[in-house]
Amino acid sequence: MSTPDGPHIRIGHAERDQAVSVLQEAAAQGRLTMDELDGRVEEALSAKTRGDLHAVLADLVPRGPLDEMLVPQTRRPSLGPGYSWEDPLVLTARWENEKRLGRWDVPPFLEVNAVAADVKLNFCHATPVSLVIDIVVQGGAGDCVLVVPGGWGVDLDRYVKGMGSVKNEVTTRAQQGNPQIMVRGHGSLGSLKARYPTGWDERQQRRYLERSQPPGATPPRP
Repeated sequence: MSTPDGPHIRIGHAERDQAVSVLQEAAAQGRLTMDELDGRVEEALSAKTRGDLHAVLADLVPRGPLDEMLVPQTRRPSLGPGYSWEDPLVLTARWENEKRLGRWDVPPFLEVNAVAADVKLNFCHATPVSLVIDIVVQGGAGDCVLVVPGGWGVDLDRYVKGMGSVKNEVTTRAQQGNPQIMVRGHGSLGSLKARYPTGWDERQQRRYLERSQPPGATPPRP
């Protein structure tokens, strides 16, 4: 007779998201390759029971902590968009450009839709919540630009090029302890580019940071 906490017990979105977080952390630590991360994430997201997730995580998490992690998390409060694979932070540029500048928290999961305008994400003053940041780019007519500081890595290998160009001017693999950005999706008319900050980016950041300060505050150093 099976116990109530046996491997046949069905799991939900919370358990799948927790498993994806474990996989991302393992990849950031170098315990999984990016190809292994891709394959295991797909398995985790399609898992139906605790036993399915055990098979995905068994060589990464000891059995006791793994069992505890897979207890149904029905009371876990929502952290909002961007903190689960199935509920990413969606940034859409339809008729006006969309930007993320200055100091902002970067959740683990983002979706970028450059429909008819451009999207620019400047991570130079951002605070990443996870060492692995998954960005799905839904190609449109607009361009997408990722600006990262030194030490970060941006992998564009899983992005399928459309009519626009794809260019990566930064290192593909992050240095130890720095965030790794994984980009997926399909291009259309717009272009995708990852680069380090230019003088223009620094001036834009400075103006943004100055405008965001309360009156009388000392202007922040970019």
